[in-house]
Amino acid sequence: MRYLTYYTQDKHRIDIFNSWLGKEEIFYDGRMVSAKRSFWGARHEFEVQEGAATARYQVNISLRFPQLVGFDIYRNGSALLLF
Repeated sequence: MRYLTYYTQDKHRIDIFNSWLGKEEIFYDGRMVSAKRSFWGARHEFEVQEGAATARYQVNISLRFPQLVGFDIYRNGSALLLF
């Protein structure tokens, strides 16, 4: 099940999926860049080439109240989405 789709400022797409078995998957522009099993959330880190530079992403998935699932997305240490 897709939890979230996020488009970066320069039009890259980050998709976050979670199965009922607890497998979290992160896709960047349609390519899987991280996968972990978790029931309480996990930290996903990956690097991608964006033009001539390498970008480091961190995606934190956690349980929060009241919306139940929280997502934080960082690029090179700067927050893109805190939800």
